[in-house]
Parts: sequence; structure tokens; C-alpha cells
Amino acid sequence: RCEISSEGRFPTVSDVADTAPPARVRRPPESVTAGLRRTLTDRRHRRWVVLGGLAFAALTAFGVYVAVAGPSPRIEAVVYFTATATDAQKEAVRAACPTAGQAVQEVRDHNTTEASRVYPLRYDITFASPADKAMIYRCVHAQSNVIGISEFRAGE
Repeated sequence: RCEISSEGRFPTVSDVADTAPPARVRRPPESVTAGLRRTLTDRRHRRWVVLGGLAFAALTAFGVYVAVAGPSPRIEAVVYFTATATDAQKEAVRAACPTAGQAVQEVRDHNTTEASRVYPLRYDITFASPADKAMIYRCVHAQSNVIGISEFRAGE
């Protein structure tokens, strides 16, 4: 609303400038790291920052413990046969290549799954030395109807 002053004229910029609120100085936006640092060092957030730091340290310590002191992963060697290999030929390889040192032949699965029929010969080589593995590999590869042997770690 515009009112005419007592002097009979309209208000000018100089008349309005005295009554206007002071202009705010616009600061440039702060960087993300500066804002994060300001938030983390604020006294009002100290409890949550300390609790978060303790939780991070505990999770890190647990991860290191599991990696260092946890059980070693189980390693298994699986023998692959040709598609034409019969059960008798697979049993012959099982009998010809028994346990060697710490490379332990696993008991044959007695279930009817496809994997048990296709890969009936497995060795637990978790604690086997390279010499033990070599003995098993040489014996298995010398047999007929064997394609190869592969190693698998638990979780793969």
C-alpha cells in the first residue's frame, strides 16, 4: 500500500530504506567435509559420535578376529568323470586312489541327488601338503574315464 506523505509526495527509495530490515550477507556454501567436521565436533552430537566410533572399532576388531583366529576354510578336491563312465569304473578309481597323507577320501554320498551320482569321488584336502595333493592328482589322472580334478573352498 502506498500512502502519500504529509509533504504531499510519494515515498522515495531513501524513505523506504530506513524502515527495511538489514540485508543478509550471503556466505558461500561450505564443503561437505567442513560440514561433517562441524557436525562431528559439535557438543550436542558427542554421545552419538562416541557410540558410533565404539561400534566401528568393535566391528573392526571382530572382523580381524574372525579372519585370524577363525577356522580355516574347508578345501575339497572333486574328481570329474567322462559322461560314459559307469558306476563300476568310478568305484574302481575310488579303490585305486585311497587316502594319501592328509588328503582324505570322503565317504561316498548315499543320497540320490544328481551331484552325488555325477561327482561321486571327493577328497578333503584342507590340511594336505603339496606332496599329498600331488600323489592324489597323479593317481586320479592315471585312471581311465577321468576328465580332471578341481579344488573348491567352502563358500565358493
